[in-house]
Amino acid sequence: MIKHPCIITFCKNFYYSVIFLAAILLLYACPFSSPYKLDKDALIPVDDVILGKWATRTMNKKGDMQPIKMMLTKKNDTEYNISFTGDLSDLKSYKIVTEDSIKGSAYMSIVADRPFLNVEIKGQTYISALIYKNDTLSLMPLKDGFTAKYIKSDEELRLAVKVHCKTRVFPMFDEQFCLIDMVRVN
Repeated sequence: MIKHPCIITFCKNFYYSVIFLAAILLLYACPFSSPYKLDKDALIPVDDVILGKWATRTMNKKGDMQPIKMMLTKKNDTEYNISFTGDLSDLKSYKIVTEDSIKGSAYMSIVADRPFLNVEIKGQTYISALIYKNDTLSLMPLKDGFTAKYIKSDEELRLAVKVHCKTRVFPMFDEQFCLIDMVRVN
């Protein structure tokens, strides 16, 4: 049976199209990261209420629930040390995992009357809403593409987050990376 050249070309184009589409979807599903921060310097004092070890369960790519722990410690009067531990194998492709943990630093900013953490990991800043309610803590990173604007400075990032918070009933968080209703652990 001889295959027609058009069919072979179509199959090759289809194959490359599927791979390209999968790569776009994989890259699109990541939290917003930037070399810029909401505030140039950390100004808000460390909140002792949120210091400590926190735990929750998240769903991995296979659909299984897995435990994740986050630890916040005081770095100085205005900054935190932050680390995440657990089964982080789904994050290895992002090249931010070393061994079984992710470590970085963070500081708080207030935008549109909401607290946000500027979490710096390996030179990139991830902007996450911080929600402390009923002795639970949630960390909700903004989704990549939360703004169509090209961010070129700290001031532009702050303005984009402010506009986003004021114009959206439900801000765009990256659900895959949200740590919701973490409880304090020993």
